[in-house]
Amino acid sequence: MEGNKFNHSIKVPTQYKRVAAVLKAALDRKKSLKSLIFEEKHARLRGMQAVLKQYIDNRGAIDNAIVKTRILEDNPRLCPALCKILVTELIFGRKQLNGESKPVLTVTNYREKLLEFLCESIKQHSVSRVLKPRYVRVNTNLLSMSEVFAMLWEEKFRRKEQTSFDNYNDFLASVAALEEDEYMIDIHLDDLLIFHAKQKHYWACHEYVQHKKLMLQDKGTCLVAELLRPPPGAVVLDMCAAPGMKTIHTCNIMQNNGNIYAIEQNAERYKLLCNMTEIAGCEIVEPINADALTIDNARCPAVEYILVDPSCSGSGMQNRMSLDPDERDPGRLKRLAGLQIKMLSHALNAFPDVKRVAYSTCSLFEEENEQVVQRCLELNPQFKLLSAKKALRNKWNHVGNTKYKIIGKNCLYAKPDQDYTDGIFIAIFEKRHDNEDI
Repeated sequence: MEGNKFNHSIKVPTQYKRVAAVLKAALDRKKSLKSLIFEEKHARLRGMQAVLKQYIDNRGAIDNAIVKTRILEDNPRLCPALCKILVTELIFGRKQLNGESKPVLTVTNYREKLLEFLCESIKQHSVSRVLKPRYVRVNTNLLSMSEVFAMLWEEKFRRKEQTSFDNYNDFLASVAALEEDEYMIDIHLDDLLIFHAKQKHYWACHEYVQHKKLMLQDKGTCLVAELLRPPPGAVVLDMCAAPGMKTIHTCNIMQNNGNIYAIEQNAERYKLLCNMTEIAGCEIVEPINADALTIDNARCPAVEYILVDPSCSGSGMQNRMSLDPDERDPGRLKRLAGLQIKMLSHALNAFPDVKRVAYSTCSLFEEENEQVVQRCLELNPQFKLLSAKKALRNKWNHVGNTKYKIIGKNCLYAKPDQDYTDGIFIAIFEKRHDNEDI
């Protein structure tokens, strides 16, 4: 490395600098990585997400290789965060770096050494992830199922032969055996299509997806609106609506007939919600830019069904943008649970006409799930839990922790490594009848 001469006047490409700045801020715990990406204005967002995701997925191996090659010790002026981004792009991304700035040439010169140590450590440090299928939900506001089947035929997809799947495990085996040009209809949702995992990129760029005729929505999140199941003509409140996927799905279930109040406090996410629901043809959705805890029966009268999907740790998300190796921070979980209890209790108390409330998180931690449900039932004895598994015709394997007795057996978990979905928790509350025993 000593014999190389660098032209110090050549600047590092802006894209690398901005991504490195985001990574450094996240590592310094100034903000979450997700928030920093959302706020970033300078770099191309999709490229930024891709390289950061590659770093997260291979973080242990990359950090280990950087230490073993001594690249930062040999080059003390090289920014550690920039080094991590350049190594990620060189080894796991485009396999080449743009420009001839000193940091770019330095990392390029270490390529062989980096590869040597990466081959050693990647098996020890990389995170093993379940290869999920590609779920594509049909937005029936804009497209009929017959139109979708005709389009798939034209695009050379084969519909897999299916039985009634009396056994849920047989269904999972059929999903796992999907061939690349095959698709099948989900066992629980008639408007949810399942494709081979290798079709992720095909659908990400599809015209129908761009125009919201088809929604790229994980099955776990689809189950929330499916279990709430408001009928056409109902009045629904979505307390944490942005970006709008569950709102649109609920609108589909209601056949675009009734009224949905969709609440979002953040101004930017509110704009996204308005845009999404408008493009998706949701005629019954009324977006509201407000704190959900300030919404009551006076502002949103006659609410019968409520979706509560509050902020959570995101521990069940397979593609979450998180640098924290230990998501189970007791202090953070306690703060999150406090907010979750407050929001769920508000839903159960502030709307006298409410019949059913769906509580969901994308967390696998009982502090945010069973414990929140237990506390809210204690505070609101006028509600009981419905059996989510029974609502799925008992074609499901995972319920809550049975140490919570009645609560555990009535709640539902989607498990990433077994259900081929993101990790999701769902509890369905129903108001007791006046003459019903508590």
